[in-house]
Amino acid sequence: MNERDGGSVEQLEYRKLIKVLEQVAAARQEALYPALAEALAVHLGWIDAFVAENPAYLAPGRDGEEQYLTMFRPAFVEEYVERWRWNNPFASRDGVTCLTRHGVATLGRLRLRATGPERDFADQFLRRNGIDDMLKIVIRSPATGAVSTLGIPFDGARRAIEPGDRLMAATLGPLLSPYFGTELVPVSAPDLTAGERDVAELVALGLAHTHIARRLNVSESAVEKHLTLILEKTGCGNLTELTAQWKRRG
Repeated sequence: MNERDGGSVEQLEYRKLIKVLEQVAAARQEALYPALAEALAVHLGWIDAFVAENPAYLAPGRDGEEQYLTMFRPAFVEEYVERWRWNNPFASRDGVTCLTRHGVATLGRLRLRATGPERDFADQFLRRNGIDDMLKIVIRSPATGAVSTLGIPFDGARRAIEPGDRLMAATLGPLLSPYFGTELVPVSAPDLTAGERDVAELVALGLAHTHIARRLNVSESAVEKHLTLILEKTGCGNLTELTAQWKRRG
């Protein structure tokens, strides 16, 4: 691993790595994702990092329901889920093999053997949204064995993935595992109405208010009223915190 990535563990910038872990360790469980995203951006220069919980292509039986913790626009997440999810090169046989064996993979390397639809994912979807390459890290819960992935997009015009990034990623994944030891804390929501729960679920999936209204056959103003009540009842300060708290219902 070290030779292939052009470096050794001793060459890592440990001070930056420790800063990331300190910031994550200090975060409340329900605010883990925002703290992690900020720490990676500030200390490693990895902007817009996102988490996919229970990615189906790495889940036993491939029947997992992915949940996304991301700062990306809701329209980006919705398009990915509805059109591109299974054309993602990380879900290919090569991608799954690389992630399973090494815990790290990059889009650039997987693209060399990608199929036509997988290349379309990179060229038509990601590049249209300003992403030229992506680094993916596997994080396994030591307690439950559940799998999450940490994705870091790169804009080639500003910065490309370097060997040091891959080496840092391979080192960081296992170190983050203890903080993913349990599922994200669910919203304490015994007093949410059925309609409010439906809205919260769709917000957690990254859908925009317009799309939520269309899905539930209600007005946008009704969606906004639901969200106001949801935030009050759950004690969340914003939609990012609500998304970070909300977990998949059984």
